[in-house]
Amino acid sequence: MTALIEIDGCVFDKAQLRVTHGHEKLDPIAKEAFVNHIHFSGRSRQEKAENQIQEWKREMQKWPDSSFRIYRQIDTKEIIIRFHLVRSGLPNWCDEFHGLEVIDFQP
Repeated sequence: MTALIEIDGCVFDKAQLRVTHGHEKLDPIAKEAFVNHIHFSGRSRQEKAENQIQEWKREMQKWPDSSFRIYRQIDTKEIIIRFHLVRSGLPNWCDEFHGLEVIDFQP
């Protein structure tokens, strides 16, 4: 079960935060996008990535006044997903990139 936590105004996937280092000096969006990313490979990568996105969405319900941006990048051998909070005055992690699906989500 995924758990999202808030630390210093940033929302993190708790499990990913435990295994991620080197993000401390980044801006909030880059920090979240860096920490909150997971690579999936193998035969069931699509199902696993979709399940993770749905778990994140369920957890994001804890921040009903916020907007999130979820990214899904599909390559031939892996799927990478990540998310961050949308913040006014700060650019999103990415707005356009070939092969990148952007999912705007507001609980």
